[in-house]
Amino acid sequence: MMRPLHIFTKREAYFLVAAAMFTGFFASLLMQNLLPDEDVPVILDRSVIFLGELAFLVAPLIILRQRGLGIWDVIPLRPVSPTTYLMALVMVAGTIGVVSIYEVLVLPYFPMPDFLVQLEQELSRGGIMSLTILIIAGSVAAPLVEEFIFRGLLQQSLFYRYGSILPAILVPTVIFAIFHVAYLFYLPAFIELLALAVLLGWLMVKTGNILIPILVHALFNLSSFSTMLFPDLEAMETLGDIGLPWMVVSVLLLIGGWLYFKFMPVASQEEVYLIQPVIGEES
Repeated sequence: MMRPLHIFTKREAYFLVAAAMFTGFFASLLMQNLLPDEDVPVILDRSVIFLGELAFLVAPLIILRQRGLGIWDVIPLRPVSPTTYLMALVMVAGTIGVVSIYEVLVLPYFPMPDFLVQLEQELSRGGIMSLTILIIAGSVAAPLVEEFIFRGLLQQSLFYRYGSILPAILVPTVIFAIFHVAYLFYLPAFIELLALAVLLGWLMVKTGNILIPILVHALFNLSSFSTMLFPDLEAMETLGDIGLPWMVVSVLLLIGGWLYFKFMPVASQEEVYLIQPVIGEES
């Protein structure tokens, strides 16, 4: 039996996202400023990144508590089959492979900005414990928090407000891109970010279960740590380095996953309750 889904009005959903982004960024900056200027232990710096991700949940959880709602009341968890989880894995595996092809073809023509190079070098510092915390922050905390905010609260509000897929996917995609502000200034990464956001929104619409985009998001983020875990991968600079079999398999996996979800009907909850706003507005 499906649980009823509670959604915020459009205006309050926007407010929730804005409040989450403000409190999250503010908490992250505050914790960074509290660190000493020099000789900061790498593990402490990585812990701040992890706590900063969790800080984005503070505002939504406070507002839900004020409304007498639990987090489970607003999370879309429509039942899906084990095959759907398997095909999500197939699709993300193909996506990661196709992204590697895209990067080999495109990145040589778009030198990475110095600030992103320095960021990657900074994140590569530290031992196994620091790397573990960083991976947990990027591949566990970030997908859980970001999908709850963007594909959970915001997308559900827009989907049931307009009864249309387009605004439900497009608006969270734009805000998701703004949220990852560092990549707005590097075109190849920005295109990847938009493509990922559209994919996550589409999977949310098709399955009605937030665990699917969380899973895809987590695995995609985990793949971004591949060069840290396996330094030899940095040597892959041409299509020959990737290999024809890997390219063919990646494309086939992506197409197979896409076809599976393409022919799946759009999912919707049978019981959806509008959370009454504090100040009156249109539903």
